[in-house]
Amino acid sequence: MKKFIAIICLVVSVFNLSAKERQDSLILKIDKRNQTLIGGKDSKRTLKEELESAFEKKGLVLTDSLWQNIRQAIKTDSDGDSSLSVRIGNSSVKIGIHKSPLRGSVTSQESLVTSQESWKNSGKKEEVRIGLDGVHVKDGNEETHVTWDGVYHREGKEVTKVIWGKDTTKVKRPNLYSRRGLDFNLGLNTLVGGEPEIAVAYPGAPAYIPNFTLDPLGSRYASLGISRFVTLSEGKKSAFRLGYGLEIDWYNFRFDHNRIATKGPNGVLFNTITSSTGKEIVMSKNKMSVSYITLPIMPHFSFDKKSAVQMVAIGGYVSYRIDTWTKAVEEESGNLRKETTNLYVNPFRYGLRAEFALRHFPDLFFSYDLSPLFESGKSQEMRGLAFGIRLL
Repeated sequence: MKKFIAIICLVVSVFNLSAKERQDSLILKIDKRNQTLIGGKDSKRTLKEELESAFEKKGLVLTDSLWQNIRQAIKTDSDGDSSLSVRIGNSSVKIGIHKSPLRGSVTSQESLVTSQESWKNSGKKEEVRIGLDGVHVKDGNEETHVTWDGVYHREGKEVTKVIWGKDTTKVKRPNLYSRRGLDFNLGLNTLVGGEPEIAVAYPGAPAYIPNFTLDPLGSRYASLGISRFVTLSEGKKSAFRLGYGLEIDWYNFRFDHNRIATKGPNGVLFNTITSSTGKEIVMSKNKMSVSYITLPIMPHFSFDKKSAVQMVAIGGYVSYRIDTWTKAVEEESGNLRKETTNLYVNPFRYGLRAEFALRHFPDLFFSYDLSPLFESGKSQEMRGLAFGIRLL
């Protein structure tokens, strides 16, 4: 290893001396932020004029196609440095594009010119090469290569890499909760809103059940979708993200009476079904279902997976109605009555949603419609509300 260090020191010395003697290559450095040539003599000239001047000193011409490539590399949205390498005639040109000016940059244009290959030992076992791709030293089965991005040393099959600056491949990422993947939510839903009170028809008559009285456990909500997110800011223990996705969800409102919802000429009607004897038919199941395609937008905070609270999200959603239908099953005969109609349900829906992820507990969700379920003037102003857990 000491032998290799001595060889590299010798190579670097020869490389510096040869750079002043041979002028077969041109190396230029550009400040990407200010779009100026590092080491340029005239600050009043444009970048293109500085490059043309540098090319002329080497007897070269800056072509329009090369200039367009340089401009494209400068405009590229990249946090790191980049470079361009071209060959013009017998000369090689390498242009480095740096995000910020290099500390200790030379001020003389001539010091940026170096040789492509100043010294070479072509022995069978030992070899040293200096060129635009860096310094390469070989001694038997050991090789060392010094480049712009680091040093690579190979001994047999073992390779050791030393990079300049911080090795991002070894940066430990925080283990944060991820709101991404396939979602399946299951819970209960209800309707929120006031209905007018109806007086008892006569003393001792059975109490009237309002049209939108629901069976609390029979009214179920379900959704299936996918979710993604973009990270807006991230720390060691938390991150602020913007979640989004696409899902299909279903409201199932199961009525706690025997009146079936139908579409009347001027609004939603609730009518009972009577037998041939005039007796009201009892329904074992009587519900109205609405399906939507929904786009949720959920800003949220993600925390470490070992935290008691792993995620808190508060956002909203917009939906478009896909279908609406009613379904009723007679208790005695088992006859099924099903009708598909829009039932004056609003085609668009929007509302608020909250989600919570807890350790050792299923994720929770709550949603509340800000838009009424039915079109204006077609029924009472009812709004949907759902809550439950995430199963996937």
